Amino acid sequence: MKTLWMIGKIALVLLVVLIAGGFILLRAMNFFPPDKMKAETACDGAKAVELKPGDKVKILSWNIQFGTSRKYHYFYDGGKDVIAEKDVVDATVKGIADVVEKLQPDIILWQEIDRNSKRSAYVDQLKKLWNPKRFACYATTPYFRSAYVPTPNHQHMGRVDMQLTIFSRYKLENPTRFALPMLKESFLRRAFNLKRAVLRAEIPIKGQKNPLVVFDTHFSAFSFGDGTLEKQVARFSELLQEAETQGSPWVAAGDFNMLPPGDNPKRLKPEEAKYYNSPETNPIQKMFKQFHSALSVDAYKKDKAKFNTYLPWGAKKTDRWIDHVFTSKKVKVETYQVVQSFLSDHLPIIFEVTIPK
Repeated sequence: MKTLWMIGKIALVLLVVLIAGGFILLRAMNFFPPDKMKAETACDGAKAVELKPGDKVKILSWNIQFGTSRKYHYFYDGGKDVIAEKDVVDATVKGIADVVEKLQPDIILWQEIDRNSKRSAYVDQLKKLWNPKRFACYATTPYFRSAYVPTPNHQHMGRVDMQLTIFSRYKLENPTRFALPMLKESFLRRAFNLKRAVLRAEIPIKGQKNPLVVFDTHFSAFSFGDGTLEKQVARFSELLQEAETQGSPWVAAGDFNMLPPGDNPKRLKPEEAKYYNSPETNPIQKMFKQFHSALSVDAYKKDKAKFNTYLPWGAKKTDRWIDHVFTSKKVKVETYQVVQSFLSDHLPIIFEVTIPK
């Protein structure tokens, strides 16, 4: 009896050790960010252009689909592909850099930049896209980082490091990462899944107390109406309203994974429509009411083909607008264009704003 009791005690101790060890390993392998943290930044103040009242600023926002082209049908889109070939990644990143060179933006708001991830051939896309001759500063922060992602079953993703990144010809100050609410998932899935975020940075304006505040973000794609997008909209709106209340001009852009107000997802294929809320419950409606969209819903309806930003797998034409740009009331939007570049499943948006005097 005593022997059985000792065996049970040892087994319990071993179980506790295994559980504790597994938890420590899980924490060590994955990224568990706080609600607010400083973002990585690099800035050459000597090269930075001074931003002045009345200046026109050209801004590019682009989800580059981790720089792997449209060649692959990825597992999360119903395909089998997981890993891209290096020559494809190199060619895609070069193509993206060529688009940037042609457009000549002053600020870039990137989504889905991979840095040394297995799925994109361990290419540091930030370094490949960075042009120190044009840009003086960058700020970047991860929102999908793991030493090893053990999914999908047929081929593991392995190491992943995907980031939100801002390039700027102007000086970037106080680059900060703000966490967005996560999907309703188990702790284990959350550990290995995306940690959605907002990257916020400030650009000083000559002679003015308040800086231009820029926001870069990427909302959840597979929430299935679990309330996550509503929470993400609420948190993001708090950050925008804070800048508005402080009197700072601001610009916000990114991949919101939400259709514009009034757009009914039932027009899409059933397997695609399930990712979007109905027009009555679409969380982005609140943002369109509270803030200024650089592209109005009325303008979009007049020429949807011109302004759609998402190209589904296998399609030859874009069929939805899910990448959005919002600005403060003080910022005047001069131009707005969806660039017809098909290097990613998202098309880039280039727009120009005037800094208030």
